[in-house]
Amino acid sequence: MRAPPAAARRPRKHLWWRWRWLAMAGGSGSRKRKARRMRKPRPDPTALLTDDLLVEILARVLYRDLCRFRCVSKRWSALISDPDNRRRLPQTLTGIFYPMPLDPDDAGSQALTPHGYGFTNVSGTGPPFIHPSFSFLPDRERVGLELVDCCNGLILCRCFRFADDHEFHYLVLNPATEEWVAVPVTRRWSTKLQTVRLGFDPAVSPHFYVFEFELNEDYDEDYNDDDWDGHVVRVKIYSSGTGFWIDKENGWTLCMLLPMDFKSVFLDGVLYVIAIQGIIGVVDVEGRTWRIIEFPDPRSEIFPFNRTDVGFIDLFQGQLHFATDGRIGHSIHSLEIWVLEDKESEEWTLKHTVCFEFLLGRKREFGFRDFIVVAIHSDRNMVFFVCGRERTLMSYDMDRWEGHIICNLGYSEIEHFLPYVPLLPKSLPDCGNQ
Repeated sequence: MRAPPAAARRPRKHLWWRWRWLAMAGGSGSRKRKARRMRKPRPDPTALLTDDLLVEILARVLYRDLCRFRCVSKRWSALISDPDNRRRLPQTLTGIFYPMPLDPDDAGSQALTPHGYGFTNVSGTGPPFIHPSFSFLPDRERVGLELVDCCNGLILCRCFRFADDHEFHYLVLNPATEEWVAVPVTRRWSTKLQTVRLGFDPAVSPHFYVFEFELNEDYDEDYNDDDWDGHVVRVKIYSSGTGFWIDKENGWTLCMLLPMDFKSVFLDGVLYVIAIQGIIGVVDVEGRTWRIIEFPDPRSEIFPFNRTDVGFIDLFQGQLHFATDGRIGHSIHSLEIWVLEDKESEEWTLKHTVCFEFLLGRKREFGFRDFIVVAIHSDRNMVFFVCGRERTLMSYDMDRWEGHIICNLGYSEIEHFLPYVPLLPKSLPDCGNQ
């Protein structure tokens, strides 16, 4: 019998080397796949955590990290999305209350629409997260309602519902849960009591504080320049924990002239307020600690009493941030963001600078209230501002160097903006009158 051709013998030789190589590699592919199936998967450490313990851990992370954790597993996503758990998890900046524009049917007057305020989402999309009519309030409390301040999800309002239209009382609202309490005091309106701010930090205490600054506005024939310039002379502080007011004399070493619509910050039991002299005043909830922090930029001291853009303060990841304008001579040319990294040393660090020409895509010099910072995002390097006559609301991402138009708010003479972060606690402290 004749031997097969050499070409026919090559596949056998090829297969022989192939099987030898597989044997050296540890077996056939089917055996290796079977071995992999027989291996025990590594246990997931988080599977040993109960739902309650996992929610407690998630409640201590930043909001942006919470959004990422939705992708870890279906269990994590369900826990984060659960309405009951959302009450305990961190929230972020959702929208801004703003003065409504003039009534188009009565453009010659300064009359505002009912309640005077609108609300817009900072995302620029979807229906407003909060309706500013506050329909959950009784009709008697909605009469003459005036928004004053907003702090960590709570809103402080004045309510002029009495027969005497000069008398009012304070309401503290939580629009996210439709809860409200009335602060047990009735005041009579005067220019001496026009400045009031709210302090609340749910991470520290469930109780809120109302800071009422008494200004020296009244004067007589015997007045002098130091007696009627409108500086702070006293502060009255209400605590929902005790249900009482305390009255303290001004402890600042300088005369503090507070703008009516200034933004305040409440951090670690103290309130930070801006004064038009280019300083920040600090007072604690007991009226015992009084400090002054100078503005970070020495150029802010140029003609301080002629400036309307005294600065803006807000919190970012628990640190005090300050936004102001950068100047060359007397010309405004840029936005500057500073951070107080160590509040004990009171030394500011310049964090970011961007010129208006790059920010807005056009070159111009800004004048009276043309550019107003309204919020700094609580956990993103982002700042929100309005500019122009139509009050165009814009956001600026400091990491990406990108600006985006959100919406036009419409023209109004009033420039009082309240950034809003939802708060979903179990309940508001009972002030004895709800």
